[in-house]
Amino acid sequence: MTSPRRDDGEGKGGKPKSSASAESVAFLLLGGVVTGIAVGGGIDYALDTFPLTTAIGVFVGFAVALYAVYLETK
Repeated sequence: MTSPRRDDGEGKGGKPKSSASAESVAFLLLGGVVTGIAVGGGIDYALDTFPLTTAIGVFVGFAVALYAVYLETK
């Protein structure tokens, strides 16, 4: 006979479940920054304005990644 499934926010061993692992948070942050560098660098290459939009892209990518982490852990 199986016991009913508990859904009280606890994982195996009574530890709290996390909705996002540390790996997924790290990949989201890294991916946001790398994407910002790539997009900003591409725009800089096209407009010959290096490093203006690359720097902006890093900050925008980081901000979007932080928002994605927020949504992932909410």
